[in-house]
Amino acid sequence: MDIPSAVFYTRADLASIGVTDVEIKSAIRRGSIIRVARGAYADAAMYSAMIPAERHILAIRATARGRTVSHQSAAVLHGLQMWAPDLGRVHVSVNAGQGGRRTDRSHVHTNRVAADSVTTVDGLTVTTVTRTAVDLARSLSFEAAVCVVDSALASGGTTVELLRSAVDTCAGLAGCSAARRVVEFADGRSESVGESRSRVYLQRYGFPAPELQVTLRHGGLTARPDFLIGGVIIEFDGKLKYTSERALFEEKKRQDQLMSLGWVMARLTWEDLASDAGARIVRRALERAEGLPEPLTVRGR
Repeated sequence: MDIPSAVFYTRADLASIGVTDVEIKSAIRRGSIIRVARGAYADAAMYSAMIPAERHILAIRATARGRTVSHQSAAVLHGLQMWAPDLGRVHVSVNAGQGGRRTDRSHVHTNRVAADSVTTVDGLTVTTVTRTAVDLARSLSFEAAVCVVDSALASGGTTVELLRSAVDTCAGLAGCSAARRVVEFADGRSESVGESRSRVYLQRYGFPAPELQVTLRHGGLTARPDFLIGGVIIEFDGKLKYTSERALFEEKKRQDQLMSLGWVMARLTWEDLASDAGARIVRRALERAEGLPEPLTVRGR
């Protein structure tokens, strides 16, 4: 008997239409289906066409089984941006003092979650954006945590006040002090993981805190650079925003206009953030800007 074409089905679904365990194993060997969780399968062709977040959501649906989805898995369901997330395991939380466990496919957290810290997303019980952000701020590195908390703020799903209140409720628990530091540093004006990582990078190398998303105007020019430090514009260049040669030309034109008005430009890439190369770029830009007249632009928001 052929395995039916579907995105997701359980062993019980297949048994109900007469598909035996032998036939399931045969289909897995042929590569027509894959196992996404214990007793849960997906059509291989459809699965291969999915992006990682979609595959993870499929695994969540196969694994959660009435438990509260939390941590990285909740962040995926809320659409929050993360830096290099580990989506190999589905994260769920249980209200218990013990019983947490980790397998190759799932991580069960003993994580008491109050009723007001839970919501529903597409029929799944999930920690709220606020609680998800704080859980991750307690457990991830500072840099990775800032990325997801910035995204949580930018999404409008939480506020600094709500995050501070959530951190207060976890006082004394592991990672709570780290979470408080993340919340105080977070800024919803960061528009991408690259910008969030750049802010952490600049702090790490001792640069002044940059101004974010300031609008600069002069004549017919309007620009909204990522960061300003003094007379230096710092842009994170993820190399993904130039969707055409025209877009690249327009960006180069804008940069030339800003430089003609007295701004010094510094661009950071993913590679620059992996070493002290970015710090050298920013430092040289600040040195060039030192003593120059105030750039000819009007600042605003």
